Amino acid sequence: MGHQAAASEPQGNARRDRGMAAAGAGFVRSLKARSTRSTTMATSGKPVRIIRPEQLGFGEGSVSPSDFGWHMLAEGDSWFSFGSLLGNNLLNRLAFERRTLVTSTARPGDTLKHMADWWGDPDFAALVDGGPHGNRAWEFDAILLSGGGNDLIDAVNDRVVDQQLLRKLLPGSDPGMPEDCVHADAWDLFEGYLRANFGMVLQLAANSARNGATPIFVHTYDYPTPNDAPAALGSGPWLLPAMVAHNIPEPMHQPLADHLIERLAHVVRTLGLANVHVIDTLGTLVRAAPDSRGNSNDWLNEIHPNAGGYRKLAAAWRATIEAVIAP
Repeated sequence: MGHQAAASEPQGNARRDRGMAAAGAGFVRSLKARSTRSTTMATSGKPVRIIRPEQLGFGEGSVSPSDFGWHMLAEGDSWFSFGSLLGNNLLNRLAFERRTLVTSTARPGDTLKHMADWWGDPDFAALVDGGPHGNRAWEFDAILLSGGGNDLIDAVNDRVVDQQLLRKLLPGSDPGMPEDCVHADAWDLFEGYLRANFGMVLQLAANSARNGATPIFVHTYDYPTPNDAPAALGSGPWLLPAMVAHNIPEPMHQPLADHLIERLAHVVRTLGLANVHVIDTLGTLVRAAPDSRGNSNDWLNEIHPNAGGYRKLAAAWRATIEAVIAP
């Protein structure tokens, strides 16, 4: 496959460890997550085995997909990746009715632009269709994607005046609605960027010989609470400082965070691409306390769930995936 340039990314902060998820052309299937099934679904199945691409193969010391009932490919951010805090991520909580191998190319802090950069980040493309270097492609039973969350974090933290997603309000301002805190033109540009890069990542599979009919699963994250709960020393928080820097009044912090994540979810729900299934996880988790400085309810920090939260989300992923690939 030839080189494709990723769609232009709004200028933002450097990438860092943070995270915040029937086929037919032009159809996106959206299923609302049911958290009431979380406990039984997460514990009754067979836990997945997660490997990196270099471990995949048939030779000595490699992991062969032929030893598993299903083989899935995961691409995404810290909600999926090995580098998440203490191995705490959504993939680690997945369990299915069949033994399942998950080959993961996910990385903490990954953005959609980076996922769509086949030359700079070739692993995903190589596994799906051979990639720019003509490597061996694999056929997968499902492709799992967690993307867009870091792009949103970058956009609200953007310090370039003409690209800022958030309006810098005058001190003492009292915006009536969350929309009053967002530059409409900047959001339109950002939404176009999201759709273009989602499209490039997803169309790679749709256009490949081995995975043209492989179902792809994306998600909508969940409602973060802007609070002073960093992921680690020097890493986060992200939303709260951005809102303070833009003079967003405190009573508007949570409504604005909800508004932004709902607009991201709307983009995901309306991608309109073949074989794409949306796992609508908004409202699955118990929100963190606004004054929390660490682990609170289903959240480990400002934008990452804890083990219990990921377990609830994993149940929603399992229900949707198995409904599609094992109806």
